[in-house]
Amino acid sequence: MAYKLSSVLYGHVLDVRGLATGSDGYIVSASRDKTAKLWKPNSGNAGFTEVQTFKGHSNYVVSIAILNKSDILPNGLILTGGNDKLMCGFLPESPEPVFIETSHTNTVCKITPGILPNTFLTSSWDMNARLWKIMVNPDHTYQPVLLTIFKGHIAAVWSSIQLSTNQVITCSADKTLLIHNILHGDPENSSIAIKKLTGHTDCVRDLAALLNNEFLSCSNDATVKHWNAETGECLETFYGHPNYIYCLSVFCGTDMTNSLVVTGGEDRYLNVWQSSEQQVILQPAQSIWAVAILPNTDIVVGSSDGLIRIFSTDSNRQATNEAQAAFQEQVDNVNQVAQKEVGGIKVDSLPGPEVLYSPGKSDGQVIMINENGKPICYKWSSNECKWDKVGDVLSASDPNKNMHEGKEYDFVWNVDIEDGAPAIKLPFNKDEDPWVVAQAFIHKHNLPQSYLETVANFIISNSKISPSPLPASQGYVDPYTGAARYVPSSNGISSSGTNGQNHFNEQSDQVSSGYQKFFPQTTYLKFDQANTANILSKIEEFNKKAGDSFNKLNQNQLDSLIKLCDVNTSPDKDTIKILISLLDWPNDLLFPVLDITRLAVRNKHVNDELCSNNLIMNKLLPHIYDIEKPTNQMLAFRCLCNLMHHEKGELLVVKHYEEFLKLIQNLSIENLFQKQLQIAVATLMLNFSVMIKQSDDKIAIQTVNNTINMVCPKLTEPEAIFRCFIGIGTLLSLKYPPTLSEQIRDYIELMASNSEPSKVLSCCKHLMTIIGK
Repeated sequence: MAYKLSSVLYGHVLDVRGLATGSDGYIVSASRDKTAKLWKPNSGNAGFTEVQTFKGHSNYVVSIAILNKSDILPNGLILTGGNDKLMCGFLPESPEPVFIETSHTNTVCKITPGILPNTFLTSSWDMNARLWKIMVNPDHTYQPVLLTIFKGHIAAVWSSIQLSTNQVITCSADKTLLIHNILHGDPENSSIAIKKLTGHTDCVRDLAALLNNEFLSCSNDATVKHWNAETGECLETFYGHPNYIYCLSVFCGTDMTNSLVVTGGEDRYLNVWQSSEQQVILQPAQSIWAVAILPNTDIVVGSSDGLIRIFSTDSNRQATNEAQAAFQEQVDNVNQVAQKEVGGIKVDSLPGPEVLYSPGKSDGQVIMINENGKPICYKWSSNECKWDKVGDVLSASDPNKNMHEGKEYDFVWNVDIEDGAPAIKLPFNKDEDPWVVAQAFIHKHNLPQSYLETVANFIISNSKISPSPLPASQGYVDPYTGAARYVPSSNGISSSGTNGQNHFNEQSDQVSSGYQKFFPQTTYLKFDQANTANILSKIEEFNKKAGDSFNKLNQNQLDSLIKLCDVNTSPDKDTIKILISLLDWPNDLLFPVLDITRLAVRNKHVNDELCSNNLIMNKLLPHIYDIEKPTNQMLAFRCLCNLMHHEKGELLVVKHYEEFLKLIQNLSIENLFQKQLQIAVATLMLNFSVMIKQSDDKIAIQTVNNTINMVCPKLTEPEAIFRCFIGIGTLLSLKYPPTLSEQIRDYIELMASNSEPSKVLSCCKHLMTIIGK
């Protein structure tokens, strides 16, 4: 029997991004309107009533799950994940979260229950999935305890599920699926990816468990695949969508043939697969973001128009004939609009097939044409000298639904870097810092650093957001905690529109400027940007765990810490004493305190106070030597770099510089596995090259040089290697230049021949002109 519309739920004002159903017939929904809702079935009809709105997220809520009732959860628990990186837990009877978990570092895009009571999985754009268990604290509050972290993907993890065999499956924007075994022990090392499954040709978006060791996956490649986890074999591939499939839900029978499978995606198709039959129910909204199945096998659909629609095969729960007709009229109207317009462009205004007789301007150029009244996309292949048909173009007028490399963005612009080269995609979300995005963009595509300001201003202008201030100072700003900025010199950049795209061209005077655009470096670099709200939130979280073993602060004391992050204020000595007391916290909880210290020492008053009686050095030295805590070690090195920006801090670091150089020389490749640590160490060595240029001490100059020569070939992070080369170039510009080791000379030559990114290549070539290679 066919599914037909049962009811429509109104309540959300933006896209419904996540859905889940409970064994009691309840529905929960997550929305871009920053809320989640609980819907209770009506007793007198087939409708539902909104009984609770959950608030706690500062950005889009994109995922939601229900944990069943248990001994510790008498009413169950509702879990939400958001674009704000948060995961929240709610009791059904209260709109406020009972906990907020902050350990994911990017969007929490999927939450699914585990196979054991009170357990669940979270998936995130931070490339990890995590297994949790809800615990009750002595004060009767709830807390998620991390059991396992699942790693191995190189792009966003869109979904994860646990099979009845206890194995965990993860799927990713890297187009692969991983099968993990769970081991006992440290969460950081307690999972093993035993199989990698390939077969999808685009981002894998969702998963659903079947019986035993079988499961389904859906993808942006418009297919659903049926897998056996034990063998890793793809048993079957299902076709039926013409575009991206975003979501998948299963109501299991005894095997695949009598299971109910529901899929939805970017093509307005709600596909219902049962036995050998397939039913397609077109929706009056462009995107179907979420599907779920109720215990009575009714289907729940969340879509981009902010509505929740329910479909049923039971005639007693189906809507009236009038409501069915109104629904079909909405679908027909959307179909007509979609046929006439795509992405705000009228199909009638597109060129006809005759343009395909002319060659493309560059490899990969994409055009749309009007082919018998339908918009069709073609891409130029330079190798074959022909236009390849990509496929039908569906409406995508909503800027919130741009996809790039498996993620969704508010904007994705095409950018021409130079004439004749293919355009590059520049993705951006409104809640991002345009300077951070611009820096990541030029790093990814090996563009000159001097493009930074042009790209950032382009983003600000075209996204119509309020411009954020230029990152403080012209020095380096940490790319892992805030904006990234390192501009040794500045050259003019022009920008102009080209063929409806965006064009950046480097002016010719940049090439002629030679190595002076890289070195000598004349000022110390510092780590200047951070999300202070997140850092302080983490300190507050750890402060709640404080017992008699370390200093616990009251709220006023915690609030005063924010003053330390402002370089233009004069914090009182009591506030500085609070920071000093926090530096005695246990090592496992210390990293946000070190991060605040790194920001605080930029303030001259704080810097002077902490440098009195060698205080700050006594606090930092244990962590600089602690290779077992690389995060604390990295933050301690950052503190040293920032200390050097005021006289007392500079003198204190200089006093110990030989000790630091010896420590750096002894760091092994294993010690330097963390990219942030590499950059912090390289920045300190570069600062020492700036410091030593004020001296005529040939031995000291050679010592700094020898350390850079020894460490640079161990590094893998391009930004850290670049800083080392800047340090070498700065030392070579001195009155008494040092002698380079043969190892570093050969390394520079090697990097100049095949280095990535291009700024490292350019820097190496400039160094070779000096050393005569």
